[in-house]
Amino acid sequence: MTIREAIKIGTAQIEERWPETPYLDATVILAAVLGASREHLLASLSDELETASYDEFLRGVMRRKAGEPVAYITNHQEFYALDFYVDNRVLVPRADTEILVETALGYIKPGSRVLDLCTGSGCIAIAIKHTVPGALVEAADVSEDALAVFKRNEKALLQGQNLSGQITGQLSGQIVTHKSDLLNNIPGVFDVIVSNPPYLTSSETSKMKGASWPEPPLALDGGKDGLDFIRRIVSDARSRLLPGGRLFFEADPAQMSAIKLEFEKYKYNDIIIRKDLARRDRVIAGCYSGKD
Repeated sequence: MTIREAIKIGTAQIEERWPETPYLDATVILAAVLGASREHLLASLSDELETASYDEFLRGVMRRKAGEPVAYITNHQEFYALDFYVDNRVLVPRADTEILVETALGYIKPGSRVLDLCTGSGCIAIAIKHTVPGALVEAADVSEDALAVFKRNEKALLQGQNLSGQITGQLSGQIVTHKSDLLNNIPGVFDVIVSNPPYLTSSETSKMKGASWPEPPLALDGGKDGLDFIRRIVSDARSRLLPGGRLFFEADPAQMSAIKLEFEKYKYNDIIIRKDLARRDRVIAGCYSGKD
């Protein structure tokens, strides 16, 4: 069987349930099986595929057909031009979250103290540290499982190892990590606090669990209206931001007006909102002057 024939079979299987990007999904899965880039795979369509590789590919295809994200099948997801390890202990990094990173970076320079709350895979904290190595970046999550994934990515991307453990050279310094329920166990004050917290409603999370959604509910469920964590952070961050410090969130577009009111309630000013790739409001930030 050729690579072309295998991709055709895989595409047809995935398309039965997920018609949006079946060819892309199949080629990404097969490239991961072969340890090749997708570009190299597409340049090798007439090559013969070994039986063992085909069997592994089909297992991945059936996992995708059953609803698993491609990133969980390949254990890779690109974010901010970095290759992150991911599995079902953390959310899959989304392209829209790059808007959060890009917005926060506009206020970060060498020496800035930065905290990433609800870090998950570490994509936000690591992207910031990689871009501004001189920033003093810390990251926190309440989940031990998430922190284990974070540490794997931190080692691979910031301490000179790739995802298979091979030494590739020093890139940046370490990130301090905390196991913490939001700000509860984190010392110090910061110039920037950034967070992509759980912001789905409990009802939305329950529906996703009922549909066997594979991402961890702990990273999704933001309470009755999805704002439980955001409200706590807005209130508590006042004592954890240096004067003129800024707090950044990713959230649902429908939540932006309510979050803006929370910012105003707690005397944040210079509130900004940024749109995602689909031109929907996705990132909101406020500045705390240090005066109530």
